[in-house]
Amino acid sequence: MTTTPAAAPTDDELLTALREALTDLLDPADLAQVDLDALDRGTPLLSLPLDSITLVAAMSRLENTFRVFIPEQKAFAFTHVGDLADFVRERVAAKAARAGQ
Repeated sequence: MTTTPAAAPTDDELLTALREALTDLLDPADLAQVDLDALDRGTPLLSLPLDSITLVAAMSRLENTFRVFIPEQKAFAFTHVGDLADFVRERVAAKAARAGQ
């Protein structure tokens, strides 16, 4: 049985997954500081109330959702949400291309 490779996620899909992860992972006081509806590609990751443990947990959620690996050192190097989105999209597309060969 042949499976069709997954399409690269859209910005909306990536932002939705990140919003859901933050909603689940941030404590209520930190969550109250974030307007998740305003989260977009240009949002600086440092503007989010993330400590290293929460960041790693959020990356793990995205890895599970999109079935990609995000190296820890890479996770700490992203400066904006768009950087993270582009990385995940590139990984998904590369995985799909390998599966299609």
